[in-house]
Amino acid sequence: LHSLEPILEALSILSKSIQTKNGDFNQLEKSMLGTLLRLEELKDVSINEYKQIFDIVDKIKTLSSTNLNRDRITRATSRTNEISLEEIFNDKIVKFIDKVISNIKARFESNALKFLNCFRIFDVSEATNEQEYGIQEINTIRQQYPDDFNDDLVAEWKVFRKYLFVQKQQQKSAILTQRQQCINLVKNGMTRDMYPQLSLAVEIFLCAPISTATVERDFSTMNRILTDLRNRLTTEHLEQLMRISIEGPSDLDDDLKDLIINCWKVKKSRKISV
Repeated sequence: LHSLEPILEALSILSKSIQTKNGDFNQLEKSMLGTLLRLEELKDVSINEYKQIFDIVDKIKTLSSTNLNRDRITRATSRTNEISLEEIFNDKIVKFIDKVISNIKARFESNALKFLNCFRIFDVSEATNEQEYGIQEINTIRQQYPDDFNDDLVAEWKVFRKYLFVQKQQQKSAILTQRQQCINLVKNGMTRDMYPQLSLAVEIFLCAPISTATVERDFSTMNRILTDLRNRLTTEHLEQLMRISIEGPSDLDDDLKDLIINCWKVKKSRKISV
């Protein structure tokens, strides 16, 4: 059980890296590759992490053996003590790591992830001035949704990729990430009007949850808002309140607080039966 500590630590880092608001599938691929390499490294029993754990286990075994009444030691106990930690490691831990690696690959190396990786073309750091940059990915998106896109999607991309390349050349201090670039394309009204099909493709990408934590947080937010006293909220109103709660600022300035309070004061008093 002690030997699982470095393994669980590596999995915890992977889990946290993909549960952030700004996480994207480009980041997921890098985090997954790093985790797989780390897990392969943890199959070596001679690394320092295991040496420290085995030293602690040996000390515990020594203390336990001195306190045990030797007359009460059974054959099974003696046989267990004779088994070395290395044998247990190779028989149990290595097999466990192999299963974890195969499960991670099965979870993330699906056709869906390969399709979503097409949206890496929106990453400014990868933008190039080559004529064929992003064409294959755009065609893949178009083939996936033939009823929603036409030739205009490719035409819009050929213009938009120039904009991405200019951003990269300017080397701004705060370059937008892949996900931020997609959000900006959807939120900016003028940009949305210029690239309607590209904006629709981005909306599809942004709807894909990177992890189940995104969905769980949304339902938790809905449960906090939709209480018994607010059970008559319309779907549209509930969506607006959830958007404010999830995407809005964590702290409100005093002017905005006063504005909300004054707006609430002028409303007609409600009759609440408890």
